[in-house]
Amino acid sequence: MYKLKLPTKTIFLLLFYLIMFSVPGNAQISESKNEDVIQLETLTVIGTQPGVDITAEKTVIDMERFKKPGTAATLTDVLSEIGGVDVQQANALMASPGDEVSIRGLNEGRMVIEIDGRRINHTGHYGRYIVDWSTLTLDDVEKIEIIRGGHSVRHPFAIGGVINIITKKGAPQGKKFSGRVNTGYGRYNTWNANAWVSGSVNRYVDFNFSGGEQETDGYLRNNSQDTRSFNGHVDIHLPSQANLSLGLKHTKVEYGMPVVNDPNDSNAAIAALYDPDYPIFTRGSDQLRHLNWPQLPGRNTPKWEKKTNYLDAIFTMPAGPGTVKIHGFMTDGHRRTSLYAKSGSFRENVLSKDRTQGVIAEYSDMDLFDTHSLTMGIEYQELGNPSDIKVIYRVKSAYIQDVITLGKKWTIIPGVRYYHLDKATFYSWMEMGYDAQPPGWPFAYENSGKTETDAGFFPSLKVDYKITQDTTLYAAASKSYRLPCP
Repeated sequence: MYKLKLPTKTIFLLLFYLIMFSVPGNAQISESKNEDVIQLETLTVIGTQPGVDITAEKTVIDMERFKKPGTAATLTDVLSEIGGVDVQQANALMASPGDEVSIRGLNEGRMVIEIDGRRINHTGHYGRYIVDWSTLTLDDVEKIEIIRGGHSVRHPFAIGGVINIITKKGAPQGKKFSGRVNTGYGRYNTWNANAWVSGSVNRYVDFNFSGGEQETDGYLRNNSQDTRSFNGHVDIHLPSQANLSLGLKHTKVEYGMPVVNDPNDSNAAIAALYDPDYPIFTRGSDQLRHLNWPQLPGRNTPKWEKKTNYLDAIFTMPAGPGTVKIHGFMTDGHRRTSLYAKSGSFRENVLSKDRTQGVIAEYSDMDLFDTHSLTMGIEYQELGNPSDIKVIYRVKSAYIQDVITLGKKWTIIPGVRYYHLDKATFYSWMEMGYDAQPPGWPFAYENSGKTETDAGFFPSLKVDYKITQDTTLYAAASKSYRLPCP
């Protein structure tokens, strides 16, 4: 006869569980009667955020319907409310040149920021492809589109995704004229005021004009900011359902660089200038993303002044099964800086320029055979500093994308973009044989530059499967190109 032998520890555990489960349920209930009862107030649960529409293709924010806790005074205020979009603010009081926006951890160096479908990232020669969010105001924004990932070949250099700012073109439907004035005031003498007016002169011309100003004394010492903006858009309706849209966004930003404010600074002279009216700000504290050395207090005032113009002319016209679009554009920036160099010397009123210009020709949404929607286009861009170096990059590209609908559940989106780049960049001073950075660096391109050419095809594929009316699964794979930093 087989005898089951259990270890002593096992027997004790079994007895413990039997005792625990044999305790009557009302024993526990009687104990709970002695506990305090907390009465909760009414809770309101909102399923989706007002004004935010999410699909497998993109997220669309309608600024007329968008709502958030508090106020939305800047684009970064809006983007910070969207899942998967991370906003790091250098100045929490208003949008500043040091703000950084990322999609799934990839910042503007690996994603694309657009106005009405065209790229506005800088070349990288001055600023590593960053976007100065202080130059982008909400005054004339109608919608914001967010595309995650690099699966759409219609947007060049988009590895992490796309943020496309769609501007207002005229009065709301059914209104001949419309206008609004907004103002607000906050801590640290922070205030903003803006106004816009839109309408139709007749059935051939629509317009939208807006302007505003934002100002703050800043939380940190010397971190004041004054942003002034003007936006103008005119739509001209032509025969054959053609349309010509002209746009201008102008911004002037005066930004004070926060200075060291530390009574224990390693330099006794700097420590003696400590101002207790402001928070402590050490040499190791964060500065602007592309300026990683400290600015100092004293008789010199570290600051920058920047003027930025975004110019656009867009012609659209239906033609056959699709729509023709020709988009000419220019981004022109002038920045004057007065800053301490890493060596400690103060350089005043230094001018730098950055310009991007080009044209896009596209034939889109060609509906073929009831299951295909084809888009193809070509694009030419020149990116660079218009003074010393006329063009840093000359980019020629062509693309084609098809949206294939298979029944009510499957959508397949294949595409490919071809790039051809002519690049003119600087040698580093180390490559030229110097032991240290020489005076006057960087030199003119003729003395210290190199040229390169790069070309290739970059395909993408996205597959959507619609499970229910509100649920879609998708998978995407793509090969993307990142514009090299000189």
